Amino acid sequence: MKRVFAPLILVLCLVALAGCRTEHHWRQKTTLTVETPAGPRSGSSVVEVTALFGKLPLTGNEVEYSFHGEATVVEIMPGRYLFALLGGSEERFYRAARDRFTGMHRRDWLYEIPKQTEPVALTGKQMPWLVTFDDVRDPKTVRQVDPANLAASFGPGVTLTSITLAITDEPRTSGKLKSVLGWIDQAKFITPPEQQPRLGSDQTFEQRLMRQDFIDRRSLQEMRD
Repeated sequence: MKRVFAPLILVLCLVALAGCRTEHHWRQKTTLTVETPAGPRSGSSVVEVTALFGKLPLTGNEVEYSFHGEATVVEIMPGRYLFALLGGSEERFYRAARDRFTGMHRRDWLYEIPKQTEPVALTGKQMPWLVTFDDVRDPKTVRQVDPANLAASFGPGVTLTSITLAITDEPRTSGKLKSVLGWIDQAKFITPPEQQPRLGSDQTFEQRLMRQDFIDRRSLQEMRD
């Protein structure tokens, strides 16, 4: 009898502990502004972030994050686009605006982030990864972009003016990425495995990119439905 009830008791304990976790939601808007010979160009994307705070005994993790959205897209010139990828979205606002949360534990600043009304500039290590494609129809032509030298990717006179992040009530962005990267919901890989080195340590930045750097799985499923 004890053997029957032991797993049930464990499950009930885990459920009870899970019930003690706090859930936090916010939407954050990434905006890129770029100076070009034809004038300034900008683009933005709103991503939903969810944080579940509270340790679970089996993992020891204090917080679990998920996000729902897609990369930011800016058309620099006809047929040429700049993308700000999703990686690191979960804690990007906290890390960029850390001085607003001085002395706070994570459980406290998770409550405060949704209340923020002032945008924060993303600089240095807080910047998202930037990429472009030589041909947006071909995922294998993806190239990393140096934020300090956009001219190397797009030509003379193209410079990054700013990247900002703001907490917003605007709806989540959906469909912009697909309108540019028509293959995004079908391609399993950015660079096919057979075209990559066997050792991960030998892979380039571009070869390590995954579809989830551009769009999350939930958004992909909604796109297919």
